[in-house]
Amino acid sequence: MFPKKLWIFPLVFGMIGALIGLILRYAYTGALSIPINFKHILHAHSHVMLLGFLFNALLVFVWINFTKNLDKISYRYFLAMQICMAAMVVAFIFQGYAFYSILFSTLHLWISYILLVRLWKRLEGNKELVLLVKVGIVFHFLSSLGPYALGPLMVLELKNSPWYQQAVFFYLHFQFLGVYFIWMFALLAKRVKLAINKSVVICISTSLVLLYAHTLDYSFDHWAIQLFGGIGSAMLFVLLLKFRTPFNSQTKKLRNIYYVLITVALINIAGTIPWVAELVIHNRFILIAWLHFLFLGLYVPFIWAYAGEKIHISLWIIYLLSVFITEFVLVFQNLFVKWISISTMDILFYAYLLLFISLSAIHIILMNSSTDNKSLSRA
Repeated sequence: MFPKKLWIFPLVFGMIGALIGLILRYAYTGALSIPINFKHILHAHSHVMLLGFLFNALLVFVWINFTKNLDKISYRYFLAMQICMAAMVVAFIFQGYAFYSILFSTLHLWISYILLVRLWKRLEGNKELVLLVKVGIVFHFLSSLGPYALGPLMVLELKNSPWYQQAVFFYLHFQFLGVYFIWMFALLAKRVKLAINKSVVICISTSLVLLYAHTLDYSFDHWAIQLFGGIGSAMLFVLLLKFRTPFNSQTKKLRNIYYVLITVALINIAGTIPWVAELVIHNRFILIAWLHFLFLGLYVPFIWAYAGEKIHISLWIIYLLSVFITEFVLVFQNLFVKWISISTMDILFYAYLLLFISLSAIHIILMNSSTDNKSLSRA
């Protein structure tokens, strides 16, 4: 397992984010008597899950697996980043996007720059895998151009323009299908001992950049968008398919992660079909389902599986069932409205309740399994 002083932060932030998400779902049922600002709570939920849980967890995995140790100075920067994360969540809940939330999110981003530069200098091991990790670091810096563009766009009174939305999508894409995807693939490649060469690194990096074209569909209509998105989708699918044999000889958990990766690639291919793209563009629930599928269906199970701790099958079943229900309801919402008398928001709340219970139980198990030694060396 991993040192508790590193591992506890993503696990705790993951439970906090899940709890905030549960409160949001309960509020959407109309049963919450306390008045809340939905956008403020939503911002807190998304930031703590993406940065407090997912970014933290993958960063810990990468640091443990691709460096000799986490030095004391880097550890202090890591702690400073956690303090900013906690302050950011509180600020978002009480004021939304305002002075303090922007201040702490900016500090968090700048500290992450320092930490990742220090990580870059300490990377070691297979040079192609190290190159993959470096590509993920580059994507992190690249993604931050999105948030930086928001201020100037607001000053220019372009908040309601397509460019403002694209600045947000730019950040989300190069985090979800940039940093996180690349780091996850590098970690999987090391665990499975995949034969990675420079052409593979170039291919996967290029495909993920081209996949950004899919987000342009939300704001623009041009044949080149489908073309580049289709090329990126096909490249990613063919590349992942190339590694099916090594994954077939792995544990069931790693095989299942691989199958989800293939599913992600297939969904991206489907997204190049015009009528599918139109369906997603005009249905916000499907967009939420896609983001939740990446987060809850791919990255969270990967983190748990990679941690190496045995998780009881009943917890996996409860978690996966809750994810399946939420995805099904979000995608087929109109079907539920037409044929089922129960409110879709009520169904989503109970599904998220199961998700919160299973996620919290698993995180408590993982926390109790973490080593308490004071060393920050490789686990």
